[in-house]
Amino acid sequence: MDGADNKSRDPREVELKLQLSPGSRAVLEASRVFATAEARQLHLVTTYFDTPNGLLEKAGLTLRVRRSGHTRIQTVKSRANGRGVAINRSEREWQIGQDEPDVKRLAETRELVKLAKQIKGRLKPVFITDIRRTVRLLRLGGNAIVEAAIDVGKIRAGAASEAVSELELELKSGDLGPMYRLAVQLQTLAPMWISTESKAARGWHLRTGQTEGAQEAQWPKLGRRVQAADGFHKIVGGTLGHLITNIGPTLRGDPEGVHQMRIALRGCRAALNLFAPHLNTKTTGRFDAALQRFGRIFGAARDWDVFCLHTLAAAMEDLPGERLRDLNRVAEMQRRAAHAVVVETICGQHFTALILGLAVWTGAGAAINSKLLLHNRGAPFEG
Repeated sequence: MDGADNKSRDPREVELKLQLSPGSRAVLEASRVFATAEARQLHLVTTYFDTPNGLLEKAGLTLRVRRSGHTRIQTVKSRANGRGVAINRSEREWQIGQDEPDVKRLAETRELVKLAKQIKGRLKPVFITDIRRTVRLLRLGGNAIVEAAIDVGKIRAGAASEAVSELELELKSGDLGPMYRLAVQLQTLAPMWISTESKAARGWHLRTGQTEGAQEAQWPKLGRRVQAADGFHKIVGGTLGHLITNIGPTLRGDPEGVHQMRIALRGCRAALNLFAPHLNTKTTGRFDAALQRFGRIFGAARDWDVFCLHTLAAAMEDLPGERLRDLNRVAEMQRRAAHAVVVETICGQHFTALILGLAVWTGAGAAINSKLLLHNRGAPFEG
């Protein structure tokens, strides 16, 4: 992608990122889907750059130079929008001849001219990823072409490092539905869970100890003439985006992440109930039952958070005493146990299947403009 292209359009990257459990890679490699596709092996060493005061990070952008053999690719990416299951963000690339960013190339893009002036002469490397990537190009149903990349390696920021083991499915052309269905198929073979946190976000966490906190819902904008099916797709997609955006904070133990995931589950149930007269009763019932079941798991953790962190904490300030301290110790054990169940749930097969199943099901309905009749056919989630 050259500078001229960057002036005329806003190229997008649409991908689904799944974290792999130990042993999952071998299972995926042996699957029929992967075994029949030609594999390319790449060694990617990527350096991320920013100013000392984090100007790019504050602007919601990442700037990197990726080295693969003798090739150097400079990339600028925006932060993901958080409005669906797949990550959707702006991405611009230039082939350059050096290991450091070529800021002049950024200035070729209208939206980056001002930023290029601000960062010129101020960029420093902030962290590095060293990845062994196995890439396959998969031609799926319809006109969908998906690049499946298994990444194994490390993120390094100074003396700190973190292992990487993930599967990235990037839509190169066609519709999202086949890519979601592929993910459904793969996650039945090997344990994996959805993540929206990029390697860049994880690198910043290693570098600074700071991470993005829990995210509140971003309500979709619906025009006056929106078709019912398209509106349903956007509303449910928004609740799913809200749900998975908070997976990272929740896995790090952020109580607000648990709270937001619970809100997202309830929001998704509310959307199903709102459109219930126009939906297939059997399919809707399965999804609603699963949402309710997971809602109870997140609700239990949220209740213990409120009790321990707010109710009991306030009581201990007003009524200090050994009995309340004993109660606090017992309650904290229950809170930690509830959070452990939440983590196990997020990383489990059924939770991932629910998210992907809803994405496939509601996406199919978006193509029906005359009336909203989402049938059981093609819905992969079995509850």
